[in-house]
Amino acid sequence: MLAIVAAWACLAAVNAALIAAGFTTGAPAWFPISIFTGPTFHGSGIPFIVLFAILLAWAVRSGAALKGWQVTLTGFALIVLGNLGQGGVDAAFVRPFTDFPDWGIQYYHDAIRITAWNDWLASFNANQLGFFEHTKTHPPFAVLIHHLFLGMSGGSVLFLGAAFTVLTGVSIFLFRHILRVLRVPAAEMNLLTLLFSVLPAVNIYGAVTLDGVILTTSMLFLLGVVLLLTRERFSPSGMVMFLLGMLLTNFLTYGGVFLVAVAGILALREIVTRKRYPVTIACAVSLVVFLGALYAIKHVLGYDHIRGFLTASALENPNGFRGFSEPLVYLSTRIESVCEIALFFALGCCAAAFHPARLNLSLRDVQSDEGMVMLSGVGVLLAMLLAGAFRTGETARCALFIYPYLVLLFTRADSRVLKDLVILAGAQTAAMQLFGGYFW
Repeated sequence: MLAIVAAWACLAAVNAALIAAGFTTGAPAWFPISIFTGPTFHGSGIPFIVLFAILLAWAVRSGAALKGWQVTLTGFALIVLGNLGQGGVDAAFVRPFTDFPDWGIQYYHDAIRITAWNDWLASFNANQLGFFEHTKTHPPFAVLIHHLFLGMSGGSVLFLGAAFTVLTGVSIFLFRHILRVLRVPAAEMNLLTLLFSVLPAVNIYGAVTLDGVILTTSMLFLLGVVLLLTRERFSPSGMVMFLLGMLLTNFLTYGGVFLVAVAGILALREIVTRKRYPVTIACAVSLVVFLGALYAIKHVLGYDHIRGFLTASALENPNGFRGFSEPLVYLSTRIESVCEIALFFALGCCAAAFHPARLNLSLRDVQSDEGMVMLSGVGVLLAMLLAGAFRTGETARCALFIYPYLVLLFTRADSRVLKDLVILAGAQTAAMQLFGGYFW
């Protein structure tokens, strides 16, 4: 843990020097969190944080005795209570959408201006540059899902927040099922599910964000991949989940190319090492269906997804690769990106990752299905960062999809180690929820 803190201090010092030299704009005042309000104390959130602690302590103590539905509901309740620790219902589920309308960022503020969704979609490409920051760098369906839930509820922002939180909660069920497919023992499976729920990234950004919804859709893909890799025969259910996860994620974020790259790596590994083709077949089918969907949407609804992607890419890197055009800005934001992912992964988990012996890991374990899935996800994300993705360093939220891959690192750890990690992560999350604000 001391080594983690020391490394953190060194990176923070480098980042501060770059900021002082004037080589970056919009750098985080509270390294490495990109958008942070505070530190502040949410006194009205204390009762919820107390309940959070009591529930977590009970769940950790119960361990293997908990049934699947109990662990899933407990994880969901921990996300809800953690966010209520921000100060109550309004602070947790309403203001994250409605705050700071003058910043020109939120999907919500574009969604409330939609009168006819089909006309808005048809004109998206023509108007893309004029939308708010998040809208113009994402597919239009990211805004339309806000419009859908607002329309269903007569404009209720609380309903919108509740719907997003429930959709994110599905990721807990999916993650536990992934662990079950990987044959993780019951006690460890329950603890890993709890760990996933109390990771700062999932607990803070999992509720009321589009990225929480994307976490769930990308988890569908991950479950499909795991089923295809581990079943002796071709898994039709794995194929369906792979396809749904791939399609839904790519229609909600242009960052869905992450899944395409992960699938490609795993398909190649499967062909070379096992002479098997389930993932390759799933990739091919998904590509055909996706291209067919793009064609239909373009010619029926008037939205050109490829054009939208190219426009968003140009907005993210207006002067080309930032490593060449703004090398020190590039370096600073890369440091922020990696450190923010690490901070929101929980410092205890980061420290444990550097002690493979305590996690019962050996070099041979890297070649296992879960090991290759984890390495593929991390490798693709690092490649995206090197390519200049996430230009502001705001990665704990917009790269929320990476955390299931990171937790797979602990699938061979015993219950004692996992209990410690859950408690440390839960304590860090409780403190971060109670003493900070995170705008998304």
